[in-house]
Amino acid sequence: MENRSDNLSSSHNEQERLNKLYGYTALNDFVLSGTFQHVASMAAKIFNVPFAFVSFVEEENILVKASVGIEGESSIIAREIGLCSHAVLRDDVTFFENAKLEQKLAQNHLVHGDFGLQFYAGAPVKTQDGYNIGVVAIGDRKPRKFTKEEEQLLVGLAAMVMDELEEKQALFDHQSGASLKGKSK
Repeated sequence: MENRSDNLSSSHNEQERLNKLYGYTALNDFVLSGTFQHVASMAAKIFNVPFAFVSFVEEENILVKASVGIEGESSIIAREIGLCSHAVLRDDVTFFENAKLEQKLAQNHLVHGDFGLQFYAGAPVKTQDGYNIGVVAIGDRKPRKFTKEEEQLLVGLAAMVMDELEEKQALFDHQSGASLKGKSK
């Protein structure tokens, strides 16, 4: 079994990553959540998996902004149990073809509990200046292979999420600047 999840990101520290994440006030926008839901739906169809999600990793929680196969489109998961907490720390795609065989996941109840997650792949949502602030991920309750071509597709979906977030943030920043100028007159 090959697992390409050991390439740790060493270019930025956690506090800088969190500061960058919290700077994206557009993450609270309802319309943006619809775009993220579209990406999650596309991922589930492209990879033929029952679970797909777009999440952003905070200091203590993982904010699931959109999902397929998980109750509720938006939820919060404790960072210590979510597999996205592994993926956000790496510069490449993190995947577990059979998570039940991974020693580092031996105590993870998403893998060994009722949920029974066995396959997981997550691509970091990376800012233009290299901070991994979130993850586009897919999962299944059965093991499966994950090819280089599939990795590239998942990276492309993560890039789409970042592009959309940057575009929405630029609009928010422009509107905020315009409203501040209007108030100062």
